[in-house]
Amino acid sequence: MPQVPIDSLPPPERVQVLSTSMHIRDLSIERPSIIAYLQNIAPEKLEIALVHALEVGITEMQVRRERFQR
Repeated sequence: MPQVPIDSLPPPERVQVLSTSMHIRDLSIERPSIIAYLQNIAPEKLEIALVHALEVGITEMQVRRERFQR
């Protein structure tokens, strides 16, 4: 089997959604309100705070979409 140079491979997706999990790699977020919120969270709680923020945001977006579909 021929070897493929690493620089010829496509870059991995930054956000990858699988059947039961999600992976975020090397994603830079430059939104002042998000940075300000997360700066006030203890480092050991950052991951769960980010997951919670995603849950809240997605729930809100689902409610808004349902409202506009009526």
